[in-house]
Amino acid sequence: MNTSSAGQGRLLIFVLLFYGVSSNTVVLEEEKEPTYLTTAVGEYAVFDCDLDFPHEIPIPYILHWNRDGRTVFSWFDDVVIADEGYKGRMHLIDGAHAKGFGLGSINLTNIRESDQGWYECKVIFPNRTPSSRNNGTWFHLSIDGVVPPSEHVPGETLLAVPPINKTVMEGDPVAFDCVAKGNKSTVSWFREGVEVMNQQDLQERVSIKADGSLVINPTSMGDLGEYSCTITNEYGDTQSASAHLNVQYKAKVIYAPKEVFLPYGKPALLDCHFRANPPLTNLRWEKDGFLFDPYNVQGVFYRRNGSLFFNKVDESHAGSYTCTPYNALGTGGSSPAISVVVQRPPMFTITPQHLYMRKIGDTLEIPCDAQDGDLNHRPTIVWYKVSFTKLRFDFKGMGWELATMKGSKEGQD
Repeated sequence: MNTSSAGQGRLLIFVLLFYGVSSNTVVLEEEKEPTYLTTAVGEYAVFDCDLDFPHEIPIPYILHWNRDGRTVFSWFDDVVIADEGYKGRMHLIDGAHAKGFGLGSINLTNIRESDQGWYECKVIFPNRTPSSRNNGTWFHLSIDGVVPPSEHVPGETLLAVPPINKTVMEGDPVAFDCVAKGNKSTVSWFREGVEVMNQQDLQERVSIKADGSLVINPTSMGDLGEYSCTITNEYGDTQSASAHLNVQYKAKVIYAPKEVFLPYGKPALLDCHFRANPPLTNLRWEKDGFLFDPYNVQGVFYRRNGSLFFNKVDESHAGSYTCTPYNALGTGGSSPAISVVVQRPPMFTITPQHLYMRKIGDTLEIPCDAQDGDLNHRPTIVWYKVSFTKLRFDFKGMGWELATMKGSKEGQD
């Protein structure tokens, strides 16, 4: 009797445990409801996919985004692989949690008509058995304006393939897609709102292909900016899409004066005129062929843009300077030599008297002369009345000869 009761107890416990396991299995295999998204050609769509970590503890995982049975985007250990049709358009969302999205969320940009359809977010845990959990999430993407072929439907999308953002090295060619649905549509291209064919710096390097794509060959650092295409069909309907071109190049000097004059005893700047994309990482100055490090020269400092700031100029700052900018890609070379001349202020060598008395009709000569502080240049001398009105006079010897005085010239000159 006791044995039978114990056996019944064990059987009851086994049934309860089996029921509990079976219940959990049902929950794990339950599929989530699909999410339906709607956007337009040329726009973007965010697919929000949360990761269901075991016991809510993050562990290594592989993220797959699938479409029509094939993986179009995957992520594992910071390595991203994207299908050719999605390269440059499908990205993980940076700081997803802070923005209210799941860790597996993606942003699909520059939407194409062909993007319409079903997508699945799938997560695999390679170090766990079983390797998958309830992380499969389905999405359906609908594109506004996508309708069956017809003679003319107002508001239908005209774009089949919009342009996407591009990054190229200066000198390399670049192509932007802009493929229209209809064979009778025309395509126009603009940069920063101005038609590309009307921009002198682009005319000889740009072409528009038969399918509407824009090609720039070769690219120049000045080509950076927003490019947009506008499609117009035979009924006058239009649709536009835009993309950004980022042209990268080594840091390069774009201008260097042959000679720069710095005022003795006063603060002054010596600039290095450069451009860099990616941004500047370092700027090297040389003086008379040797490294010039402001940190080792009293009274000279680096500005944030790489310029040299002289707190108080003296003769030791004169010399031949060159600057060399660097960025992540390297440098385009040093600047031509910049001759820095320290110039002292001019000094009077002959000054006028405080008072001159002449009769009306007499000629008055007022002497005045000066020289530069470095004795190498003759300064320009300008005469003014007390009211700061500039006078006209004739040069005579070391001073100036005022025209014959008239009664209207009363007062002190």
